Amino acid sequence: MGGDAVLFADLFEIIQNSLDERYHNIEAAIESVSAVDLELYAHQLKGALRNVAAEEACALLEKLEKCGVRGDFALARELYPQVKPLVDQVMDYYRSREWVAGFQT
Repeated sequence: MGGDAVLFADLFEIIQNSLDERYHNIEAAIESVSAVDLELYAHQLKGALRNVAAEEACALLEKLEKCGVRGDFALARELYPQVKPLVDQVMDYYRSREWVAGFQT
């Protein structure tokens, strides 16, 4: 982001505003046992969260993405409930605005 806190805040808002839809898409993929959709939607959420350094959540989403590749819905159902708490933790941190001090002005 080149130290651009405004750009980061804008990106964060876009991610935050899309979370419910992204969660819904992953849940629907698991419920409908759609390996292609699970892989796609887990990958998309992982990509969005990489922009805000949500590494732990991204690692979990990568496992979920691989569940789609392998068609492992038993593991996907086990992993998915862990996603939202990890993402919420990151989002809460950024909502707190503590991160602003780390950016150049």
